[in-house]
Amino acid sequence: MLRHSSNRKLKRSSTTLIAAKYGVHVRTVQRVWQRAKKCKAQGIPIDVGSKKPKNGGRKKIEVDLSRVVDIPLNRRDTIRSLASALDVNRSTLHRWFKAGMLRRHSSSLKPYLKEENKKARLQWCLSMLDKSTLPHDPKFIKMEDIIHSDEKWFNGTKKNKTMYMHLDEDDPHMTVQNKNAIHKVMFYSSVAKPRFDDEGRCYFDGKLGIWPFVREVQIFVIFLLWACKIIFDFALIVI
Repeated sequence: MLRHSSNRKLKRSSTTLIAAKYGVHVRTVQRVWQRAKKCKAQGIPIDVGSKKPKNGGRKKIEVDLSRVVDIPLNRRDTIRSLASALDVNRSTLHRWFKAGMLRRHSSSLKPYLKEENKKARLQWCLSMLDKSTLPHDPKFIKMEDIIHSDEKWFNGTKKNKTMYMHLDEDDPHMTVQNKNAIHKVMFYSSVAKPRFDDEGRCYFDGKLGIWPFVREVQIFVIFLLWACKIIFDFALIVI
């Protein structure tokens, strides 16, 4: 700024050029220049450093995050409950999470296998071995005579549906007798092992088909038949 000045006075465009050079606001350059002139007039060393103390600003809340391990898992489902257990604000805890000091984990229930279940699964795997290849070169059977089948249930509709409508179009009116007993549709599918010829060409892809079962039945009729079967079986046991 002294190099751009003339008789200790800055030119009209000097502050703009200096501000653009150092990437600061024009007022910042003017404030530094005024403080330098004031120090010069008072005969003291020129100091244009920051007036903010080194330890200024809001202090960070020091929390021992090792306490998270001691909190029960049922109180760590949400940030709100964990913040309440740690006695801190939700925003503070969310900031720690964004900073990588905490991590999110999704856990799903796993089947509890007893010893009998483990043995049954192992025996089923052993039953799929080709006996002609035992014991020196065990291989699984080709499974060309096995068909895998499974069924899948779908609800006929949803309780809440989002649709995009025209401005002049009337809103649809959907009704069911009971929202907790929506009609269901079942699809039954079966597949087998694909077949290939000697040249590697697939002559059967293994897809047998998918069949829908959409027959409507009353829920109470199914329940009545199920109850009658239980009573009949119990009567046979008693007899």
